[in-house]
Amino acid sequence: MKTFTHFFAATVITTLLAACGGTTNYIPKPVPVQINTDFSSEPPGWAFGTSDFSSETKPTDVVTEYRTLPLPFSGKGLYTFGTNRSDDLFIYIKKKYSGFAPNTEYALSFQATIVSNVATGCFGVGGSPGDSVWFFGGASPTEPLTVQKGDEFVMNIDRGGQSGSGKFAQVLGTIGNASTDCGKAPYMEKKLSNMTPLNVKTEADGSLWILFGLDSGFESTSHIYYKSIVVNATPVSK
Repeated sequence: MKTFTHFFAATVITTLLAACGGTTNYIPKPVPVQINTDFSSEPPGWAFGTSDFSSETKPTDVVTEYRTLPLPFSGKGLYTFGTNRSDDLFIYIKKKYSGFAPNTEYALSFQATIVSNVATGCFGVGGSPGDSVWFFGGASPTEPLTVQKGDEFVMNIDRGGQSGSGKFAQVLGTIGNASTDCGKAPYMEKKLSNMTPLNVKTEADGSLWILFGLDSGFESTSHIYYKSIVVNATPVSK
């Protein structure tokens, strides 16, 4: 389920002016937009992809599908799984949203709730299974895509990499939960968010692509369940 929060006063004013024979050159003032997605309802429109690998290290076991959440949780979530063979695998989900003001810069805040059974502070192959798998949130006016450059498959946008944020995405945290049991950590809920808003300009049709994903420096398998996401977009005052 997704919810968009808009104020329609500007549209009403424009309609009244036109009906009274007044000018229709009035430009509505951009207003805040909120996106809420609960993955237990299997919301449509989300696509997934992978990047940051070569022809030789291309992942062969990536899974992104709706599944029943593990105990002690109930309901469903969006399950993401994959083996990092390139030491830098990025597994992402994306969706295009409309309803923003066109050609307008917004400051975006991301909040994501995930379920993970990976402990914090443990050692693994190439890195920590919890502390070396970073969770990203981002947005772009153009569709985020994986493109081939030589023998490498990379993103067509600057979304950063591993522990570093980019122009169109930020690191919200890692997938390690509150457990320190490196043997068998329980499934736990974890909330992730950005400390500083991400500023992105919308497309001419008032749309943005929203992006979330895992960037792994752990050279083995990683998985999480997405429970929900919230994106708050505030117009940037000039």
